[in-house]
Order: sequence, then structure tokens, then C-alpha cells
Amino acid sequence: MRSTVVTFFLALMAMAFSFTPANAEKVRCQAIRDSAMCVSEPTCWYDAANNKGCLPGPNPDKNPCAVHSSDSICSVSALGCKWDPADKKCVSKSN
Repeated sequence: MRSTVVTFFLALMAMAFSFTPANAEKVRCQAIRDSAMCVSEPTCWYDAANNKGCLPGPNPDKNPCAVHSSDSICSVSALGCKWDPADKKCVSKSN
């Protein structure tokens, strides 16, 4: 009886750990509301251009134009950006 309970408990723990969400990093970054705290995290970046807040993953704004997601924002940017209709993304005018 006791070994059955222990086996059940171990199986339950294994299932609990296997169902840990794969997007925990995404949730953690999006929970940060302060821009300074966000940029201090190496796995998060702050999207101020599109007002989306703290996002997970690598910072796409190595090229400052990459953060603009629409033609209207890209075209008025003071960063020297232009909209590429073929790729549907904002690129630097020098490219």
C-alpha cells in the first residue's frame, strides 16, 4: 500500500514538472512593467516604439528601424527608416 502511494506521488510530481509552460520566459518578461528593469534583463527587450512594453527574446532593434511594425510609423521615423513593401518590414534607408 505504501509503495503504491509513493509511486503515485512520484508519478504526480513527474507530471507536474513536465507540464511546466514552455513560454515561462515570455510570461516573465511581459510581467515587467518598468522599462529600466526590462532592459536590465538579458532575455527581454523593451518595445517603446510600438508601445508593447517588455517582450521576450533577443532585441531586434540592433537596427533601430526593425522595431517599427507598420508603414505609418516607419515613414515618420526620425531614425532614417523606410518601409519595404516586399518584406513588409521597416528597414534603414541606407539598405
